Amino acid sequence: MTATPLQTALRNWDGKSAQFLIDLYQSHQQDPTFMDALLLLYHNHAGLRKAITWLIKHHMDQGGSLNTAQVDALLAALDQLTHWESQLHVLQVIPKLALSPTQAASIEPTVSALLQSEKKFVKAAAYEAYFEVVRCFPELGGEFRLICEDALERESASVKVKLRRILKQLPL
Repeated sequence: MTATPLQTALRNWDGKSAQFLIDLYQSHQQDPTFMDALLLLYHNHAGLRKAITWLIKHHMDQGGSLNTAQVDALLAALDQLTHWESQLHVLQVIPKLALSPTQAASIEPTVSALLQSEKKFVKAAAYEAYFEVVRCFPELGGEFRLICEDALERESASVKVKLRRILKQLPL
């Protein structure tokens, strides 16, 4: 099977250059099939996920959006992400999405597990993403509050900042 130009471009990324990905995004952002093409590659080429999740996060950071099917496609592989940066990118996108209860339920186990990540940035983003799950399922709020309060005693400063912000928003 012949690689698409987008797939070839993603394979040419050195794994570090943000400018390469910014340029790639700018050259494709007007294409209405760009996000769908990225998500298709995301599901079929695990080795490209770090670049793809970066591009999706960048798209959202630039004010872009994803339709329901695209959100479903992004979240469907969350539990398959093995690289911490890919996990981080998707977790950082979750607060920018309007999760449905079905979507929130589908990611809850994975996001909950990522609260224990060894990477502090992933852990901090997981707390924010889990807060979005709690928005869909307020009955989880009490337990999540306890988890957050406990984590305040042992987490790094960067995680504590996120925890304090979340605790201010959780109902008592």
